[in-house]
Amino acid sequence: MKFSATVTLQYDTPFSPFSAAEYVQGLDWIKASGLEGAELCISHYNGLDLGLVKAQLEERGLSCSTISTGQARGLEGLSLTGVSQDLQEKTQQRFRQHIDAAAYLGSKVTIGLMRGGGSVSTAQEDLKALREAMLPLADYASQKGVTLLLEAINRYETAMLNSAEATLDFVVHSLGNPDCVGILWDVFHANIEDIEFRRSIDAMGKKLQHVHLADSNRKFPGYGHLDIAGVLKYIEDSGYGEYASFECLNLPSVKAVREETGPWVASVRAVSEG
Repeated sequence: MKFSATVTLQYDTPFSPFSAAEYVQGLDWIKASGLEGAELCISHYNGLDLGLVKAQLEERGLSCSTISTGQARGLEGLSLTGVSQDLQEKTQQRFRQHIDAAAYLGSKVTIGLMRGGGSVSTAQEDLKALREAMLPLADYASQKGVTLLLEAINRYETAMLNSAEATLDFVVHSLGNPDCVGILWDVFHANIEDIEFRRSIDAMGKKLQHVHLADSNRKFPGYGHLDIAGVLKYIEDSGYGEYASFECLNLPSVKAVREETGPWVASVRAVSEG
């Protein structure tokens, strides 16, 4: 299994122990911690030199595991559902830019909170709207050879697609099970919504294309009650060979996240090899 961690290029995020201004230091830390990739938080492409980004990754022998896209929801109000047609089209265009960048970087693209919030009372209409907004993006991603990662997110952040099984059902039955759409499964969200981890992992099968790591309280692994190392071993034993990426808050501290990531990954690999 490969590991990556979040770094941000434009605006600070609580999911990276390095600020946007410290982006290059973040890459150095990822390399020194024994990880293989960076999860790049990109809000927009104005003035962004992707050639430089790619070179900075390659200089360190790193890959881009996925492009994290959610910042633009809070900063610009972009969303695939629940907004005006003009804003929805702007959101779709932003995702096309993400897909183009992912094709260039050899990466995947996350669709998390940019899908919209929805509501329990309008669930069916919301999912229909999401389907209509995603179908052209899936077609574009397929043409570019890029995988879209639809994330299962807990009910306190969105009313749409909270569990692994609900997300799988949407991908298979609403989107028509395209090869270019997989599932991003976050252990933190799954602890809230999924009935049982192994059941969800088995159900997703090869549709599981990316994993996010955070403990039960969204702190760094080991500071909550989840056996994340055990979960990862089960995933790996199931044939998973994609990335597991840290997306925890900088808790208990930035210092702890920076210092403990490398040893934690090494310990997980020791368990896997044992």
